[in-house]
Amino acid sequence: MKRFIQLALFALCVAFSFSAAYNVFSDNAAVERRAALVACGDDGGSLAPDPRRASGGCRAQMTRLERTPFGQTFEFTTAKRTVDVRCERALVLAGEYSCKLR
Repeated sequence: MKRFIQLALFALCVAFSFSAAYNVFSDNAAVERRAALVACGDDGGSLAPDPRRASGGCRAQMTRLERTPFGQTFEFTTAKRTVDVRCERALVLAGEYSCKLR
């Protein structure tokens, strides 16, 4: 029983590490587009083809990006303002990203 618990704990640590590395190093183009929509004032529900032209003439220029295993933080500058957008997964390390203004 003790050996099983040790193996289960080891497997859990490996899975956590893999998920954390995936969140940091994977392609984040869709998350960036969603964050640009939020920065431009949209709800972030649909994805735009180009993050710099997220909606109707709004040009959100990303000026800072911070990626951690638990989420991504973007700073966008638009014609009207500079905003911070935080995107986090539905579950701690898994699920869809949702973005909101900080």
